[in-house]
Amino acid sequence: MLFALYALFFLSGAAGLMYESIWTRYLALLVGHSAYAQILVLTIFLGGMAVGSFLVGRCSERLRNPLIWYAVVEAAVGLLGLLFHPTFRAVSAAAYDSLFPALVASPGAQSAVKWLLAASLILPQSILLGATFPLISAGILRRWTSRPGAVLSWLYASNSLGAAVGVLLAGFYLVNRFDFPGTLAFAAALNFAAAAITVALVRPPQRKWSLQSAAFSAGEPVRPPARALGSDTRSLLLGAAFGTAVASFAYEIAWIRMLSLVLGSATHSFELMLSAFILGLGVGALWVSSRADRWPDPVRALGLIQCAMGALAVATLPLYMASFSWISTLIDVFAKTSAGYAGFTIARYGICLAVMLPATFCAGMTLPLITRILYHDGADEAAIGEVYAANTAGSIVGVQLAGLALLPLLGVKLLVISGAALDVAIGLVLLYVALRRAVTPRTPTVPSLLFASILVVVLGASTVSFDRSLLASGVYRFGGLPAPGEFTMIFYQDGRTASVSVRRTSDGYRVLSTNGKPDASVPAEWLAPPAARTKRRSLVDDVSTQILLPLIAIAHVPQAKSAAVIGQGSGMTSHFLLGSPTLGQLATIEIEPQMIRASRAFRPVNHRVFSDPRSRFVVDDARSYFAGAGQRFDLIVSEPSNPWVSGVAGLFTTEFYARIKQYLAPDGVFAQWMHLYEMNDSLVLSMLAAVQQNFPAYDIYLTDDTDIVVIATNAAAVPSPDWGVTEWPMVAEDLRSVSALTPASLDALHLADSRALSPLVATVRPNSDFAPVLDLNGEKARYLLTDATGFEKLNGSSFDIAAALSGRSMPLATDAEVLANVPRLKMRARSARLRLSPTDTSSADSAYRAIAQRRRSFDAMTIGRVPPPDWHRWVSLLFEVDRDVHGGSSGSVDTALYRRIDDFVDRANAPEGARQSVEFLKAADVWDFDVVQHVGDELIRKVIKGERWVSPDYLRDATVVAHLRNGDPTGARRAFDAMRPLVSRDAVADLRTRLLRAYITFARPFSS
Repeated sequence: MLFALYALFFLSGAAGLMYESIWTRYLALLVGHSAYAQILVLTIFLGGMAVGSFLVGRCSERLRNPLIWYAVVEAAVGLLGLLFHPTFRAVSAAAYDSLFPALVASPGAQSAVKWLLAASLILPQSILLGATFPLISAGILRRWTSRPGAVLSWLYASNSLGAAVGVLLAGFYLVNRFDFPGTLAFAAALNFAAAAITVALVRPPQRKWSLQSAAFSAGEPVRPPARALGSDTRSLLLGAAFGTAVASFAYEIAWIRMLSLVLGSATHSFELMLSAFILGLGVGALWVSSRADRWPDPVRALGLIQCAMGALAVATLPLYMASFSWISTLIDVFAKTSAGYAGFTIARYGICLAVMLPATFCAGMTLPLITRILYHDGADEAAIGEVYAANTAGSIVGVQLAGLALLPLLGVKLLVISGAALDVAIGLVLLYVALRRAVTPRTPTVPSLLFASILVVVLGASTVSFDRSLLASGVYRFGGLPAPGEFTMIFYQDGRTASVSVRRTSDGYRVLSTNGKPDASVPAEWLAPPAARTKRRSLVDDVSTQILLPLIAIAHVPQAKSAAVIGQGSGMTSHFLLGSPTLGQLATIEIEPQMIRASRAFRPVNHRVFSDPRSRFVVDDARSYFAGAGQRFDLIVSEPSNPWVSGVAGLFTTEFYARIKQYLAPDGVFAQWMHLYEMNDSLVLSMLAAVQQNFPAYDIYLTDDTDIVVIATNAAAVPSPDWGVTEWPMVAEDLRSVSALTPASLDALHLADSRALSPLVATVRPNSDFAPVLDLNGEKARYLLTDATGFEKLNGSSFDIAAALSGRSMPLATDAEVLANVPRLKMRARSARLRLSPTDTSSADSAYRAIAQRRRSFDAMTIGRVPPPDWHRWVSLLFEVDRDVHGGSSGSVDTALYRRIDDFVDRANAPEGARQSVEFLKAADVWDFDVVQHVGDELIRKVIKGERWVSPDYLRDATVVAHLRNGDPTGARRAFDAMRPLVSRDAVADLRTRLLRAYITFARPFSS
């Protein structure tokens, strides 16, 4: 029966950490994701726990049956858990719609209201959670009096172990399966189960438990003579409970930041760290359970444990530095598969335990031991609540002191050492008291242990080196460790939310990183003043996005007077927007102050963001800022970090976009950056689904081969871009060394729009605050190194499905220069050179040399009247040449090419299949959908009979689109189904196939 109650408290611990984990995410939506928000949410939670434990500890002796009250509290916690989601939705809606706008003129009052609302949402449940431990402890100890230390240790252990499991269960399974509301319901079910089973176990109330239990059958306890503690010693022990909590949270905050540099700062990584920390506490409490009642001098034991804890915390610093090499090896060991990701996750958990377990094992012993000492020496049940409250109060001080002050002031290494010094100091005081009270001679090993502890702390402070080049390496992404001298560190600082660095590589690049993840980079030539940049170059790497994103955004609203940018990064986005002559104000919103400091290393490419009087920085969470800004913006650009980074995915949700549209002026434009690398098509679609759910229209542009920008508006259609923005004096000066910066090249960056994609996007579940698809799955996509290749391939053919569906044609290219590393731009440059300079074969571009050779071979086959030996081979070569000539120019046709081809077909008396193929390809190029539909159906019938002329994928795509554009979804479905067995592209994975299937499934009339 005793084990049954321990099992119930295990479930209660699991539910409690599920609540804490989910509440933190909920309340961050209300008060923001800043460091202050996370810490103050935790403060409210811990404060409620402290109040609940203290109050119950004061009155538990007057309760007739504490276990019945424990059951009542568990049931009440479960009921509040069920009501939390609808209550939060109602409170947050009222706050954003009414309260915050009414307090625009008073930021202080707005902040106060936020925290009052946050407290009202979680404080009642937190108080109840704090009451559970003293209630169940008192109820059990009244029936099990011989070994209070063992009982208390088992309760601490079971609750902590349940919490460690609950964090992982919620983060890795429940949220993914049931979303936030479902996870809260699951936690509530655990509370209800604990309440019901407790009631069943304790009835009738007079039932006595056997003093012999399987849990403690190792002989009779050795009870020291009871001796009432003096008030000074009692205060000392409560102070030790307080102080060790301060030190433990210093460790936790430092370890989480440290391990973020090794494991990455994704949400799942934080869940592994938190679970490992709590698991250590549980294991320590479990170990001390068989010893707490046997130690003749528990105060001395407690002092030694405190000293050992400080020494072990510092002793694991070398293990931490070694973990960079471990993770590098593990990345190579585990395959880039789902099974490999699972194994890699377990291995990462092992790294967390290696760093955290030694010290947390000791920390897990302290509270049971302190509670046992006070309870055994006359404090009775009040000691349970008092110790728990003192420890929780210390946690509050620790999390605020370490997170808000010491981490940015001292850095992670000295923060660990400070916590260790505090633990050793507490241990020394306790040992001094114990030795004064000792009835037996002093053990000679105690001075040795003390000396060893102090020596370890001092040596750790002086000898363990934190190599900043290793800390900033981002080893968790690709596994590579920096070679000596590979780069020079320009800036490194542990901020409140991230460790920020700027390094210069051997080839002159400057790279800005947060927690080791690059967020911006600029090549050496861009760091010279504009006048010194004489060589014209294409845009490459990060600088391509850092320039094209602001240009594309401002081109859609060139008369913008007010703008806001989410994320500083290199500062280039804000810098280029400030090149606008009409812009009157620009707010750059950055959550981490050290990011702003670090970006100064990127002058002169960002100097306007620091020097222009129209520019101002806002250090805040984006949601929080917009709620209190009290204005509408003509342009909002969102360029945060990657959405797999914890907290960032909340800037890609349908709820966030619903708010953003309210902060836009009537004709305003919203620009959202998103990466295609380390992603997959479904995750990108979940972001687009969130955009589509809130904005009537959007366009998508590529800024390089793996980055896109979504331009959304509240209007019925996205305004046409005015590429004249590149001629604004300040912008033109910045762009003087950029090649091929023409309206045609900028137009060719267009990838797709809502007219083409909406049927497919409508089938996808949008990324949501309460169903965070990006946050839950982004880290796995990063590990698997998948890319959203479907988006990259949307216009990777001469027949562009997305462009054809939206009716957005592209003229033939006339410039062989390339603006940026975008597939369509490369195709257009090659096709222009192929058409305009067919005899020019001098090129370092191996792909173009193959294209030119293919064109010469085809031209040779179309001279004279001699038919080719194989017409099927001739059509295949024609298909390849057609793609070469028309690549990146959807809806356009090279009439001169097809004039020669038509003449040859007539002269050589081509068979019907060849003639139809020529007619089909030419009609598909120019979007003559009547001809494409008619001839495509004929070619499909030939294919079914075994006579194949045109590529099945191309034939399927063009014919199905033609039927759709002609208002014939039935014919489109017929063509799609007929070609299904013959096409090469995967029906599930290929985005173009999914797009066509979505149109056919909805079977709605096409509107151009």
